[in-house]
Amino acid sequence: MHGISLALTLSMAAHGWGGGHPVIRERAISCLPQWQQEMIQQAEVSLVTDCAALQDQHAGGTRPDLDAYCKPEGATVSLHDVNPVPASTIAMRWYLQRIGETVRAGDMTEAVRYMGVLCHWVEDTGSMSLHCTEGFINEAYLRELIPPPGDKRARHYLYAASGISDTGRYDLPAEEDHVPVLLGRTIEEAALHLQRRQRLQAQAARQVIIPFVMDEMHGDGTVAARLRGQLVSNATRTSADALYTALCLATDRIEGETAHLEELLLTDVVSDYRGGKTSAPWRWTPFLLDGCFDQRRNILPLELPGEDGPQTFEHGVGMGVPFTLGWTFGPGGVYSRLVATVGLHPASAEGTSAIFAVLVNGEEVACTAPMAPGDAAQVIEAALPAEGDAIEIKLQTRLPEGASGDNCFTVWGSPRLVK
Repeated sequence: MHGISLALTLSMAAHGWGGGHPVIRERAISCLPQWQQEMIQQAEVSLVTDCAALQDQHAGGTRPDLDAYCKPEGATVSLHDVNPVPASTIAMRWYLQRIGETVRAGDMTEAVRYMGVLCHWVEDTGSMSLHCTEGFINEAYLRELIPPPGDKRARHYLYAASGISDTGRYDLPAEEDHVPVLLGRTIEEAALHLQRRQRLQAQAARQVIIPFVMDEMHGDGTVAARLRGQLVSNATRTSADALYTALCLATDRIEGETAHLEELLLTDVVSDYRGGKTSAPWRWTPFLLDGCFDQRRNILPLELPGEDGPQTFEHGVGMGVPFTLGWTFGPGGVYSRLVATVGLHPASAEGTSAIFAVLVNGEEVACTAPMAPGDAAQVIEAALPAEGDAIEIKLQTRLPEGASGDNCFTVWGSPRLVK
């Protein structure tokens, strides 16, 4: 197999991933079943080295010969960042289609070039760099929060040149223990789940920015190496799943378990939340995933009254009133309905009440009557569009006329997309 040998400390340029791409790629390929590894070996170029950074080579406009791989038809996207859902849907679908077409034509060299660009795009968003930030934080704010010591003031935190993102020091096992997971039985399904995974990967990278920078600037780099290794592992698994899925679809060889594709918890999708507040005691934390406040801001499990006793939910959303929380994903037609169990948590104050509504692409498609503490939970369902490059779902809690939202604790139990 084309590749490089892994060392735990490598001398590499400090880019978003930079030299990390070959490390991620080789580890990802090693996770694939043997028949897929053999297909990749048929190419005249290496997926690990030759095709590790085609979009980087294309970025300056000096390589028009790479336009065919770096300009997906029908969408303008940054092949390093998380993009708006409609454009990502079109582009990811296009890459999966091109991989399938070239594989079926017997041109593995072309297929590997498309695979290289797709993997790089997915991998970059999982690096501790500007590519993961999605506007949540920037270099200036980060340097204000964590001022660099004098001898390190020239080091960039999130940018490529003179950066700390990928110094080549990784704390990770010699091999990745991962069995690839199918992201979709169709190109549409795979495009939806690959976007979802890319966004989760970017979120995971954002979550380590503070301890990562603290250690690189004011520590010995040990914590940063461990976190960087963790992100390499995340990117490895996503690239392995993307390659596995692309080749399964290209050869019409669907293997393994597919039950995980039958439904999708909304809590397994990164929400569109960008700030907001609601009534007390939620205030500036207007919702919780997989938990709910009580009147003293203790975090409780999600619970609702049921006809046969209390119902608890491992996953869901606790939310203040009024508030709206949205998710965007695509394409349409992969899932047909949203289903959730709703009601007021037993910790809600007497006299409170709330209305639950679901909006799809800006239109209300489901709504409950006002619900009070002690009312039996209800199942709310909403039909989803069968077409479109993006679908926007909003879960909304409203106050009935004259009601107060203070100490009202609404629960969306197991909100999920189903076939």
